[in-house]
Amino acid sequence: MSGTAVLLDELAGERNEDRAAAGLKDWAAAGRPELRRAGILRGAAQSGTVVWAGGLSWGAQRGLTAMHGELPVTAVVLPALLTAAGVALRAGLLAAGDAAAARGARVVREALRRRIIEAALPERGPARTGPDGTAPARAVDGEVDQLTDWLTGYLPARTTMLLGSGLVLAAIACRSWFVALLVLAATPLLPANLKVVGLGTQSAVHTQLTGIRTHQARLLDHLRGLPTLVGLGAHDGAARALERDDREVARRTEKVLRIAFLSTAWVELLITGTLAVVATYCGLVLLDYLHLPLVPDRMSLSAALFVLVLVPAYFAPARELAAGYHARARAAAAAELLAPVLDVPEETDPPSGVPLRPARGASPPGVRLEAVTVRYEGRDAPALDRVSVRLAPARCLAVTGPSGAGKSTLLAVAAGLYAPHEGRALHLPAGRAVPADPGRVSWVGQPAHLLPGTLRENLLLARPTASDDDLLGAAVSLGFEDLLTALPQGLDTPLGERGTGLSSGQSQQLALVRALLRDTPLLCLDEPTAHLDPEAEQRVLAALRKLARDRTVLLATHSPALLPLADEVITLEHGRAR
Repeated sequence: MSGTAVLLDELAGERNEDRAAAGLKDWAAAGRPELRRAGILRGAAQSGTVVWAGGLSWGAQRGLTAMHGELPVTAVVLPALLTAAGVALRAGLLAAGDAAAARGARVVREALRRRIIEAALPERGPARTGPDGTAPARAVDGEVDQLTDWLTGYLPARTTMLLGSGLVLAAIACRSWFVALLVLAATPLLPANLKVVGLGTQSAVHTQLTGIRTHQARLLDHLRGLPTLVGLGAHDGAARALERDDREVARRTEKVLRIAFLSTAWVELLITGTLAVVATYCGLVLLDYLHLPLVPDRMSLSAALFVLVLVPAYFAPARELAAGYHARARAAAAAELLAPVLDVPEETDPPSGVPLRPARGASPPGVRLEAVTVRYEGRDAPALDRVSVRLAPARCLAVTGPSGAGKSTLLAVAAGLYAPHEGRALHLPAGRAVPADPGRVSWVGQPAHLLPGTLRENLLLARPTASDDDLLGAAVSLGFEDLLTALPQGLDTPLGERGTGLSSGQSQQLALVRALLRDTPLLCLDEPTAHLDPEAEQRVLAALRKLARDRTVLLATHSPALLPLADEVITLEHGRAR
């Protein structure tokens, strides 16, 4: 049984690697022209190496001749100029290649980040996301950056090795075909042994990246809950747990570094051994100690120096490819972590002729949920268990129940923000059933989600084309005219992370103004008055009465004060409606 299990694990690992490789190839397509250009330019830079090696060997030969008085000292000027020209050519081509690789990598990273954001924040259809909402953020900020070295190093290095090493090998063969044969004989040893060294690289890197992701998530959770931990006297235990996580990440990182050093050491050993063999051969031929059949007996100092300089240059692209091999393993491991974030259901376009945002004055849509079931990973009981809802246009449905009953999940499904595992969520504009879509919805929750920036920038999220008069008019129409006058800089008031600088009541007022500016026919209110004092709750309640006019409204609440807004009330308990 154990042997079968090991075999199955190996087969599963190979399938994961194949999927990761396929994903990487697909993702790199956006920047492939620039990456191919980078490889060609870097390979062509080896022509500069050939030029300066020729100038150096020529200059050395002329210098020795000048020392014996056979040539003037000025005879080395031309070789020196040739050497300088080769160095300049190499530097220019390498700089152009690096710039092209950076452009290609930037295109790929931006395309991937755009796909991740589109998957996390769908514009036209529902998305199924897990309870861990930070995965897209970690993917954008972490795993995508792990692809940089693979993009700028490994992908161009394959083209560089074919072109650059070919140019150098041809130059060596022009001066000594036997040395070229020696170098060529050592070449197959490199990929064969790198494959052996790299067998466990991807697994080790995947383990390391998973550990880093887990450690970051736990650290963030502990920082957010630090006041609670201190109040409970549990901060010392939390600190020890984080210290254990840190040591585990360090251990996994050391394992990855050991593999990287091993692969690098093998490449250097191969290059050093080949260079030693070539140097020994050149030395014996120069001293006239070695005579091989079919091989010329004489070799000039210039030719010997030329091939000795070019042997390390021949393996230089292979050295870069070896370094890129480790970067490829890191990229493949990152791809396995990125795949679940990008693996979302295909978006469903609404039928033609049904606009996402009906024109002002159009009748609001109805909402229908048909036997909707939602399950969260790691939870035994479903968050929603075959819940059905029928809400007529321009009506208000209040959803009540204890915390954890599934109220927020029901609103998210009805808004099209979450795809149910079973059942359907439909909107009914003009009586036609179409998939639930967040493009028709304004969402107001508690606490209001505000971004760092000015108050104006947060309001313009709802309607980017709105003027200052539109913003002020929306606040006044909801009875929040003092929202701006109470702030020292009005619309230019800076807000910190999570709305720092505003009270809870002001943050919620701002969220309602944004909902009015968005002007959609369907309104979802998730505990809009939670954690507000009675005075702020009454102000928000008055604004909700105005905002709910001529709109279809879904309201999740614990507050009895909001129930008079509702035309219908359902109660959820353990994910079931009653």
